[in-house]
Amino acid sequence: MTLPFALAVEDIPARDITEEDVKLFAVRASNDDPAAFGMLYRLYFPQLFTFINFRVSSREDAEDLANAVFEKALRAIERYQPKPAQFSTWLYTIAKNCIIDHYRRRRLPVDSEADAAVIPSTDLANDPMPRVLSEERKRTLREALLDLTPDQREVVECRFFFELSIQETAAAMLKTEGAVKALQFRALEGLQKLLTEDIIL
Repeated sequence: MTLPFALAVEDIPARDITEEDVKLFAVRASNDDPAAFGMLYRLYFPQLFTFINFRVSSREDAEDLANAVFEKALRAIERYQPKPAQFSTWLYTIAKNCIIDHYRRRRLPVDSEADAAVIPSTDLANDPMPRVLSEERKRTLREALLDLTPDQREVVECRFFFELSIQETAAAMLKTEGAVKALQFRALEGLQKLLTEDIIL
């Protein structure tokens, strides 16, 4: 007798899950299987939260937005098609739109979202020093990212914050894989120079 799906997926280490597994979870989720959607949540929440937390000014906003992304994904899961968009690319698109809506609700220009995100959170823990240092590192990296082109910045966000593959990034940005690789190379080269100059100064 096979294990129920809800138990079976919990026993699979995230590192062993393949793209085909994700497609299967998405198909099951679209057929009203809560265990499958729960597995997708477990797989993608960490990278989704990291991506959003970098783009907004407080951890609380990031948590709220990450949950809002999954709520939207759950409502739309019946319409999700495994091809051509992979689940991670589809989720990235939802996340990006949620961030845009987040800034529009605050009546900030969408083009200024990265600038707005530089504002540090004032909600510090009992020992504020680790949080202050973390916010300082985030601020430094955000400011360096602002010196990149919009396409270079999006490649960095897709590849290193949302952890999309080159292929997934190309699909999300509607570019060729070669163009993504070139943008990534120039972005990392620029960031290395900018961050090195910041350390020297």
